[in-house]
Amino acid sequence: MNQLEIEALQTPISHLARTLYCVYLRPNLTQATLSVIINNKLIIELLNNKEVCITKGREVNDLFRQLHNVGLIELGNNASFDSSLHKKEVKLPLTKLPHSLSDPEIHSAHKAMQISWRPNSDVFDSLCKLVGLIDNIYTADELGEFIAYWLGRIDSQCTEYQWTQKLVIHLKQRRLKVPLAQQQTQAGHQYVTPTAGIVFDDNVKKLVEQYKEHID
Repeated sequence: MNQLEIEALQTPISHLARTLYCVYLRPNLTQATLSVIINNKLIIELLNNKEVCITKGREVNDLFRQLHNVGLIELGNNASFDSSLHKKEVKLPLTKLPHSLSDPEIHSAHKAMQISWRPNSDVFDSLCKLVGLIDNIYTADELGEFIAYWLGRIDSQCTEYQWTQKLVIHLKQRRLKVPLAQQQTQAGHQYVTPTAGIVFDDNVKKLVEQYKEHID
């Protein structure tokens, strides 16, 4: 298990979801396809080893949904959380590291969040692909909210990779809840998704100050 998987497992998911990944998915990984065929019966037996924790397929689905939300799995073709995952394929995208994520420098220095922080574009793009974040264009509001949140937690020290991973997971969870149209900003008579630049960075700084006022 690599550092990316370990860090994703340390995000806020249930102990059962972590157990499912560590003792069922990872050991049954097919290296050629980076995937696992799901067997609900084996999973339920495994997780209920000493005491009954889950009994229904929808409970198994909920554990997979938690893993999906933090980028540890992606559903294969014809698989959906709205139906049984039994005998379906799930992929484990973090098990194979792109070159941009294997650079030791992005995993070394731990720093607190800074108002000037911006995600490394190569690391951000690679993580978006790994966790299945389709719309990887983020708004000034989204970035400002993220920075302000972590500025208020001065004890948090993360590597460049970890900060970027937190942002990507935050964006993915937001995309799952908020329609894309509500995340766009108005420019004239049209709605556009802003991209990074001078105006974008100025907007982030203003938004961070607004968020910090609410936090303080």
